[in-house]
Amino acid sequence: MAARLRFLRSRVSQVNRYTTQASSTSERRLNVPINYGITPLLHHSKVSLASSPGLPIQGTSSKLNLFQSVNSALQTALRTSPQVLCFGEDVGSGGVFRCTIGLQEEFGSERVFNTPISGQGIVGIAIGAAAEGMKPVVEIQFADYAFPAFDQIVNEAAKFRYREGATGANLGGLVIRMPCGGVGHGAL
Repeated sequence: MAARLRFLRSRVSQVNRYTTQASSTSERRLNVPINYGITPLLHHSKVSLASSPGLPIQGTSSKLNLFQSVNSALQTALRTSPQVLCFGEDVGSGGVFRCTIGLQEEFGSERVFNTPISGQGIVGIAIGAAAEGMKPVVEIQFADYAFPAFDQIVNEAAKFRYREGATGANLGGLVIRMPCGGVGHGAL
């Protein structure tokens, strides 16, 4: 307990020093640009990153926008594991934001498919699939449509491992994607 208290006091001291390092009083506020090289506000800074061993570079990289990154990640997941399923509203035809475009053609309609417009149904199917060892990646078309699915998310998915007791079963492979924000400008 004493060690934890010393650590917390040290962090508070670091944050106070960082937030008051500006030259003038008007610049001493938290919404100025963060110096990521030295900030104690983040768990890791550029300095701690440089001092830790990095992951080996494997292959080439390329610049992708957000929807291309999501599509690429889904392709990788579907290629890597036959247990991965991808489904939701309009997912088979590429989705509203085109994040799943081309997936049904490449992986088939048994692994990438459309569902009815029912957030609760989509999440319920995903929970059942995950409980049986599949790795469903489901998409609720817009985050605004997730409210009917909250019972499934909060009372079924979130509490599944506690109800399973000694079996150790969980829904570790379940992913629920919910795009939010302005059309084309928010999170995908």
